[in-house]
Amino acid sequence: MTVVMITGASAGGGRATATLLGRRGACVGLLARGRAGLEGARRDVEEAGRRAVVCQADVADAHSVEDAAERLEQEFGPIDIWINNAMASVFSPVLDRPASTSCQGERDYSTRVHTT
Repeated sequence: MTVVMITGASAGGGRATATLLGRRGACVGLLARGRAGLEGARRDVEEAGRRAVVCQADVADAHSVEDAAERLEQEFGPIDIWINNAMASVFSPVLDRPASTSCQGERDYSTRVHTT
């Protein structure tokens, strides 16, 4: 049995990847911030024939990522594959961007560091 953790698993490519891997026999850890999307992804994986563990967490928080990895390993065993798909984006011209988004670069950096 292959054990896979997918960050950004609540929607888009992360959710589609989780479903595909479930169809191919993997047990999947679903890591993202949004609970509703995570529960939907869990149902998708289970409908594809495998089990999934929901890990609601923010990948910018290293402790939360570690906790999610431990939870997945307690449920299914050692993680074989880790897919970093989580992201946050700001879409606006730089001069029009509100000051509240100035930490986006730090958040992107933390996301990459804490999940690698």
